[in-house]
Amino acid sequence: MSGYHDRLQGRVRLVRIHRIRLVTLGALAAVAVFFILAAMASSGASLLPLFIPIPEAVQIGLLMGFVGLLMGMYFQNLELKAAQSDSQRYLLAKMSMGRARNTAAVGFVLAAVLLLPGAPALAGDLFTEPPRAISLANWQTESVLFTSPDPLGISYVRQLDLTVASGMVQVIVQRDNLTVGTVWANATDRVPIPLPVERAIQPADWAVLVRNMDNRPAAVTLGLSKGVWPSLFNFMPFLFLLFGVANLGFWIGLRPIRERTKTAGVYGGGVSPGVEASERLYVEYATNPVRDARPSETVATANLPTPPPPPRTAPPPPPEVLVAAPAVVPRPEARAPPPKVESPQTFLEKGDVLLSIGAPDSALVAFDEALRLDGDFVPALRGKAVCFTRLGNGPAALEAYRKILHVDRKDAMASRAASALLIADRRWREALEVVDDALRVRPNDAAFQELRGDVLTNLGRRAEALQAYETAQTLDPRNENVRQKIEEVRVDVPSLMSRALIASASGNYAHALSLFDDILEVEPSNVNALIGKAVAYRRSQKPSEALNCLDLVLNLQPGNVAALLNRGHILMEEDDLDGALETFDRLVGLSPGDEEAWVGQGDVLVRMGRDADGLQAYAESLKRNPGDEETLAKIKDLEAAREIPADVLQDLYRVKGIGPAKAKALASAGYKKPEDFAAASPEELVKVKGITRKVAQDLVRHFKGRLVEAK
Repeated sequence: MSGYHDRLQGRVRLVRIHRIRLVTLGALAAVAVFFILAAMASSGASLLPLFIPIPEAVQIGLLMGFVGLLMGMYFQNLELKAAQSDSQRYLLAKMSMGRARNTAAVGFVLAAVLLLPGAPALAGDLFTEPPRAISLANWQTESVLFTSPDPLGISYVRQLDLTVASGMVQVIVQRDNLTVGTVWANATDRVPIPLPVERAIQPADWAVLVRNMDNRPAAVTLGLSKGVWPSLFNFMPFLFLLFGVANLGFWIGLRPIRERTKTAGVYGGGVSPGVEASERLYVEYATNPVRDARPSETVATANLPTPPPPPRTAPPPPPEVLVAAPAVVPRPEARAPPPKVESPQTFLEKGDVLLSIGAPDSALVAFDEALRLDGDFVPALRGKAVCFTRLGNGPAALEAYRKILHVDRKDAMASRAASALLIADRRWREALEVVDDALRVRPNDAAFQELRGDVLTNLGRRAEALQAYETAQTLDPRNENVRQKIEEVRVDVPSLMSRALIASASGNYAHALSLFDDILEVEPSNVNALIGKAVAYRRSQKPSEALNCLDLVLNLQPGNVAALLNRGHILMEEDDLDGALETFDRLVGLSPGDEEAWVGQGDVLVRMGRDADGLQAYAESLKRNPGDEETLAKIKDLEAAREIPADVLQDLYRVKGIGPAKAKALASAGYKKPEDFAAASPEELVKVKGITRKVAQDLVRHFKGRLVEAK
C-alpha cells in the first residue's frame, strides 16, 4: 500500500525519468558508436597503413549529439512537470537555462567562424607545406610522392601549384599508379593543377612526375596546396546553427517557468536575495555587564590605603510637615475619535455586504480598492471573481481565479472554479492543465481525479480517463457516480458510431437507431450521434422524431450547421415553408460561405412563389461554387416554369414532390391552368416525365378541391 501511496504522491516519477533518460542516452551512444565505426569502415579506415577518418566520426557524433540534445530537452521537460514544488522547478529551470545559453552561444560563435568568407582558405594554409624546388637535367624525370588525405583525414591536397623558372616540362599526375592528368608548361609559366575533391578526400597514394622535355636544364617549383575537410565549412555551420537555435528555443521556453516559480525559489533556498546599498543591517551582540576598565587604573586603586570612616554627627531635626491644598484636576476635554484607517479587510467587508445584497458592480469597486492596497489579497481576488461570474464576464473571472492560483497553488476552490469556467467554454486542454496543477498539490483528492476523467473523456482520451476514474474510485469507493462513469467510458463510442453510420447508409434504420441509442445512453450530449439519429429518422419517414433530435442538437450547439441544414430540409418536405425559410435564413447568417445553405433557401423561396428571391439565392450559391450543374439546372427549370401563372405555380409547389423541374415538365406537356389538372386523369399525368402515380393522384385531388372551393 505504501508503494501505491508513493505513486499517487508522485515521488517515484523523477527517479523513473532519470533511469529512462540514462537508458535512452546509453542506447543512443551505442547506436552512435556503431554508426561511427560503420562510416569509418566505408571510408576505408585501416591500421596498416594508418588511416582513421576523424571527420566522419566528428560529423556523425555531432548529429547523434543533436538527437541526444533534443531527447535531453524532452526529459528535462518531463522532470519539470514531475517536480513536486515550485522551488524544485525553479532550480531545474535555472540550471537548464544556463546550460542552454552557453551551448547556444558556443554554437552560434562556431557557426559564424566557419561561415566567414576566408575561413576555408585560411584553414587550408595552416596545413600547406612550403613549395619544393626541383632541378632537372636534360630529359630527366623527377617524382614527388605524397598521400592524400593525411592519416587522420583532416587535410587533403586540393591543388598542385607548378611554377617553371626555365625549360619546358611535362607534369603527369598519377593516383594509385593510374594517370589522372597531364600538363605541359614552359618557362615563366604558373600552372595550377586542381585535383578532384571527390578523389582527393579518398585515401590514395599520389605521384607527380615532372619530366624535362628539352635539351637544357629546367628549374621547377612545385607546391601542394591543401584544403581542410570539406563538410567542415558547408555542413557543420548549419549543424552548429541547429544546436544554437534548439538551445535558444529551449531557453525561451524555460524562462516563463523560471519567472513564475522565482518567488517559491527564494523561499525554498534557490535564490540568494541581494541587499540594497541603502539598507542597514543590524546585528545584536552579547555585551558584558561589567564595563571595561584600564588595567593601570585598577592596579593603582588596589594599592591605595583604605580611607578612615567619617566622624559621627547628631541626626538632623525632623522636617515640618506642611499640609498642601488639594490640587484641582482639570477635566479632560472631549476629543474627536481618530479617523478609521482603511485596510484591505475593511474594503473586503464592504464588498461582501454589497455582494450579498445583489450589487456586484459596487462590490467589484470595493474589491478593487482592497487589491490596490494589497495586490495578493486572496479573499478580495475571490470576491472579484465571484462578481465577474455574476456579471457574466467569464474571461475576467477566469483571470482572477488564475491570479489566486498564482498566489496560492493549494486553493482548491479556485482550481475548481477555474476548471468549471474552462469546461463551460469547452476549452478542454486548458481545463486539463488546471486540474493537473491541482493534482500535483493534492494528488489524493478524489473530486479532482473525477474531474480529470471528465475532461479526458471530452478530449477523446478514454484510456487515460478510465485510469483517472479508477484512481478516484480507489480514493472514494462509495461514489456511485464514478462507478457509472467507469462503465460508460469502457464503452467503445467510436466503434459504435462507425457501425451506426454504416447501418444507416445501408438502409438498416432500426439497427442504426439502436446503436445511436447505445451511444446516447453513455454520452447524452454526443452531437454527432444525435445528428446521425435524426438522419436515420428522416430516411425512415419519421420527420417529427428527426426534428426532435435536431432540436436537442441546437439546444447544445445553437450554431451547428449540419443540424440547421437537415432541419430546413425536413421542414420544407413537411410543407412548413415559413419554418424552413427561417431556418435557412439563420443558417445563411451563421455560414454565408456554405453553398448548400443558399440552395436550400432558394428552394424554399421558389416553393413560396418568390421566384426572383429564389433566383438571387441560387446566384449566391453559384458565387460560392461556380459551375454547379444541379444549381444551374434549377435556375433553367425555374425560368422555364414561368410559363405557368404565378398562382398556379404556387399551388403546384404545395403538392409534395413537385419542384421547378417537374413544374417545367408539366408546363411542357400542356398543363398550365387549374382546369387542366382537374380535368386530367392520374394515368395521363403519369406519362409526364418525373411524375409518379402518387404525385399524379395528389395533383388531381388538390386542383379539384381548389375548383370546388372557388365555386
